[in-house]
Amino acid sequence: MKLKPIHLASAAAAVLFVALSVMATMHGSMGSYGPNQGPRYVNVVGDGTVKVTPDSVRVDAYVSSVAASSAASLAATAKSADAMRASLKGSGVEAKYIKALNLSTNPEYSYPNNAPAKLTGYRSTQSFMIVIRDAKSAGMIIQNAQSAVGNSLSINSTSPYVFDQKIAEANARTLAIASAKAKAQSYAELTGSKLGKVLSIDEQITQSNPMPLMAVAKTMDASAAPVRVDLGQQDITINVTTKWELK
Repeated sequence: MKLKPIHLASAAAAVLFVALSVMATMHGSMGSYGPNQGPRYVNVVGDGTVKVTPDSVRVDAYVSSVAASSAASLAATAKSADAMRASLKGSGVEAKYIKALNLSTNPEYSYPNNAPAKLTGYRSTQSFMIVIRDAKSAGMIIQNAQSAVGNSLSINSTSPYVFDQKIAEANARTLAIASAKAKAQSYAELTGSKLGKVLSIDEQITQSNPMPLMAVAKTMDASAAPVRVDLGQQDITINVTTKWELK
């Protein structure tokens, strides 16, 4: 089969024609999506913070007993738990705010020097998460429960917090939107534009928690100074990222 010679000039012209066609197509696409074709806008961030006094206190507590048998240990722990529940309910804490988290029974050992471990009994422990809605009375409620139960009740921590923060969030949101709009209006004026409608809003909620107050378990007597839970203040902050139209 006899091959025909390739004319380099013709091939070069064809390549140049294809390249010019691709460049023309690319130029047309850029023109369609150029910077002056879309709406003008500005992105700004606004934030709003409100301070609120906690209205509730979360209490982490547990009751624990040691006995010669696991059955006796469980019975003693159950009795202590019932005494705690009765005291809390008598102080106005509703049953739905008393939640048992864990119940366990384990052998306990002593470890004498240079001697094998010795079984000393069985310890049963039941932990609770308690919500006291009357935050101002939390100290007295805890003290009454401790007096009713005795040394088998231990208080791990108390944490003041806002039970329902919808109102605080709404107020913080109003401040955040006002802050964002003021910034967007300033940008519009600086660029000789008019502020249009808001195009998008993204929200983020943060809150600061008061430091927990730690308590050591002990039996309270009638003459003991009342326990006080300092509520402090809690910051609820809303940040909004907004996109505003510029006319």
